[in-house]
Amino acid sequence: MSKTSVVGVILGIAFIISLFIIGPFLVIWSMNTLFPSLVIPYTLETWAAIMLLGGWISGLMNTKIGKSST
Repeated sequence: MSKTSVVGVILGIAFIISLFIIGPFLVIWSMNTLFPSLVIPYTLETWAAIMLLGGWISGLMNTKIGKSST
C-alpha cells in the first residue's frame, strides 16, 4: 500500500467514527429545531437512546426489505 492510500483509509475510518459519535447529537439538534417544545437535553443518556432508536429502525427497515425481496 502506498502512503496516500494508508492516509485515505485512516481518514475514512476517522470520518466514520466521528459520524458515529456526532450523528445522534445532530438528530437531537434537528428535533429540537423542528419541534422547540421538545427541549431534549444533550446528554449521554439521550445520545444512547438515539443510537438504540436508530438501530431499531434500521433493523426494522432491513427486515421489511429482506421479506419483500424474496
